[in-house]
Formats: sequence, C-alpha cells, structure tokens
Amino acid sequence: MEGRLLKKYGESNHRPYQCFMGKWEGLCKTFSVEGQFIESTPVHMDVYWTDDQSWHLYEHFENLYEVGNTVFDTDIKVEGKCCYASNDMISLDGRELTPYNYVFNIESKVSKTLVLNNHYFIDPNTRRIITHKMRGGKSHVFQIQDFVRIIQP
Repeated sequence: MEGRLLKKYGESNHRPYQCFMGKWEGLCKTFSVEGQFIESTPVHMDVYWTDDQSWHLYEHFENLYEVGNTVFDTDIKVEGKCCYASNDMISLDGRELTPYNYVFNIESKVSKTLVLNNHYFIDPNTRRIITHKMRGGKSHVFQIQDFVRIIQP
C-alpha cells in the first residue's frame, strides 16, 4: 500500500472464529476425483469458546467416508486470525481470510488424508465447507458440507 493513506474505518467489533459458535446440523456429500457423487452422511457439530483464546469443536460424522461412525473432539487455540490444534486424531491449522471465509489444513490420522477445507458463510446461520482430501500427495476425494446453525449464541 505504499503511497496510499490508510483510512480510518473505526473500531472493529469482529472477533475471529465467533461465526463458528453454536450447534450446527449438516450433510456431507462425497465425490470422486472425477466429480461423481459417491455418498452422503449427516454431520452434527457443536462449537463453543472454552476461554478467551480457545474454542472446542465437537463434530460427529454418522458415516465418515471410508471410516464409519466418527467423533472429533478437538480443542483449538486462537492467535489473531490463526488457529491451531493437535491431538491423537488430527493436526490442524486455520486462517481467517475475511470475517466470513476461513481455510483449514488438517492432517487426519483417522482417514490418513490431508484435508484442505474452505469454510464460507452464506449468511450468519448457513455455512458451506468445500473439502479437497489428498492421500499420498494425490487427490483422493472431494466433499461438500452444508450446515445450518440450529442454536446460536
């Protein structure tokens, strides 16, 4: 922005990751690398703050592709627009790109894939996640998850 003056837009009332908070119900659709539909499964999600710099993600896939009934219970640390987590199931890092668009890289020890997620909020209570799963450095499957927030803060 060299040569440009920054404008004063006022104080931000936005908190990174706040838009994730609440109880969500969704459907995960899985597609082959050729774009053919494979299957779908319900997903139940509960997301809440545990302290000022941490949030908790509870995510239950009734039938995670190639794995089956799976629950992810993950504590996530926030540093500015970035977040991080690591446990026996996953290693995760995320970034806020805009107040309603986030990207996550997840090493899944459960599905043995690298999960590249793009979360975007269609409106405050409707979220879509587009996922590219890789295994062995190659595209494995693609997924689209659509969520509706049923309980909000």
